[in-house]
Formats: sequence, C-alpha cells, structure tokens
Amino acid sequence: MLSARLALALLVCVAVRSAGQARPDTVVTLYGLLETGESSGWVLLLPDPVVVGQYRANQLSARGDDARWRRLEHHFVRAVGRVQLPQALIAIERLQEVEPPGISRAEVHLSFNQTAVVTLAAIPNRFAWRLRDGKDSGVQPLLVYTILNHGLSELYFMLPTNEVLCARVRRAGDEAGWRTSLPAPIRNQERIVIRLGGVYRQFVPIPPEAAPRPGRYIAHATLCGVADYGVETQFEVGATP
Repeated sequence: MLSARLALALLVCVAVRSAGQARPDTVVTLYGLLETGESSGWVLLLPDPVVVGQYRANQLSARGDDARWRRLEHHFVRAVGRVQLPQALIAIERLQEVEPPGISRAEVHLSFNQTAVVTLAAIPNRFAWRLRDGKDSGVQPLLVYTILNHGLSELYFMLPTNEVLCARVRRAGDEAGWRTSLPAPIRNQERIVIRLGGVYRQFVPIPPEAAPRPGRYIAHATLCGVADYGVETQFEVGATP
C-alpha cells in the first residue's frame, strides 16, 4: 500500500500572507491523515492546509498521548490541539477517526463467503486551486480507496497486469477525463490478499490537470481489471475558497 505521506509531495511549511486565520499556539481543530514519520514519531497530513499567522502547512509533526494512535494509522482523523508554526508542530489533545465528507460506499457480494465494502472519498471534497489574490491555495487533494473484507474467507486477487488501482476523474457532463493507475509494489506483484476483517487502502493524488476548471467532478476507482470493486464519488472545485 502506498502511504498518504508518499502519495503526496506535501509542503511542510511555507510563508504566506494571510488575514483572519488562527493565531500561533492557539487550539484548533484539523482534519487530515495520521501517518508515521520518516524516521520515527507521527505526522498529521493536511491535504487542505492549515494557515497560522503568516505561515501555511500541509504536514505537522504530531505530539501527544500516542499509545493508541497505531490503530489510526492511514485513517482520516479529527485532531484538536495547539499548532506551532513555523515549527510545523501540533500538540494533540484529542484525536478520533471520522468519515471524510461525501464518502461513497458500495457493497460487493460475489458469493456467500466473499463480501466486501468498498469506499472512495475525495479529501477535501470541496476546494479551490487559487486564492482570491490568484496565488496558489496550497491544497493537495487526493482520493482514498478502501476495501473492507466483511466475508468469511480471505479475498484473493490475481490482477492481469502489475497495476493495482485504476482511477479516473471527469467533469460532470463530460465523457472524457483524466486517468491514472498505481503500480504494484516490487514484491507480490499482481497479487493482493485481504485477510478476514482486513482493510486494503490506496491513496491517489488529484493533480490540477485532473480537475482544472470550477465545477462538479466525478471520480471512479477500482482494482485494475476487477470491475466488481469499482466505486464513484464526487467533489467540487470552486473559483476561490
């Protein structure tokens, strides 16, 4: 599985001009993905960046009572804590898993033993590429695709190629759109096994060329060559935030 940290080229912290944003070292509520850091510790990834004072960040080193954080790794969470920029730190006081807004799900019943729930979410599901002054907003949206094995046996896939996840994005009303695929890891190419109660998760960055104009977009993702595990979700691109 490609982690969200590797899927996105996230900026740690940059200087911006801002007004009316949170002040440094104030309690804020943020939504993002919890991931392990490059060496140790935890980071909170923010596809929709936080702006504090004159700084903007998409990635914060997370500190706090992390004894139970392991089960939240790769999950979309709500974090309440104090942010310090430009240090790019958050002291988390409360952390919990939440569903991304606009998440879509589909149930797959291939047999009595093989049952799964497939979900797809765009994070964030409403955003703008540019600010009112024309500058880059810093948003780095992505699709999160999951398969939860609800059946009585393992789910076993032999894919036709070494591409594991195929995704496409099109503007509502258009036939053509943007397409991409994720390669399989070097080991176990073309083979996916999801154990009982297990979750398979992949992250797909949404680049500006996938949704260049304001409007409503429809995203679709599935295991490559396995149409039964396809699911769609929607997101909106605005002219300005």
